[in-house]
Amino acid sequence: MTNHPANKNRILFRISALLLAGCSFGVGAQDDLSLNIQANILETTCQLTVQNGGAIHLPTVSVNYFSDRGSPPSPILPTDQLGGYPFTLSLSECNDLIENVHFSFAPQSGNFASGSKQVFISETDGSADGAKNVGLVIFSREYNTNVLEADGSSDVNFPMNAATPVAEKTDYHFYTRYQNTGAVSAGQVTSKVLVSVSYE
Repeated sequence: MTNHPANKNRILFRISALLLAGCSFGVGAQDDLSLNIQANILETTCQLTVQNGGAIHLPTVSVNYFSDRGSPPSPILPTDQLGGYPFTLSLSECNDLIENVHFSFAPQSGNFASGSKQVFISETDGSADGAKNVGLVIFSREYNTNVLEADGSSDVNFPMNAATPVAEKTDYHFYTRYQNTGAVSAGQVTSKVLVSVSYE
């Protein structure tokens, strides 16, 4: 399996943290520590691109957009499928030996919006021109589910059908929308999201 460079960085960080913890326990002890690292090398790797160079602009909405909906009225949840602004992730230069493509999403800052690990934090929340209590959610169009699990983990898996060569399945569709996490005030919303792809 080949990982996007962002995944490699996270894996290296986890290994470093493990080694540091092991060293703190090893002071004065004579125990050996063995570490096994396994990796796969492929002939070629897929290239990942995001439409518009990764810049996605949502339309301007009023504060009333976040009002409770339904009968009886209830708040909009991060798992509610209400549609949103579409965007595409594209893979190219892949070989035909891929059986599964996995996308994972994470906030670049490592922080989620207050109260939910399924909402990407707005980097402008708390700034003078930033909207308060608004983040973003991202959904897979194929599955109509939030790309983040309740615990903040992410793995959107697309199994490859043997009848459809990988070269023909290059575009993966998602959509994003605003999500309130409390009482909303007007302002700018900006969220930075890391997207990683791995395949096997």
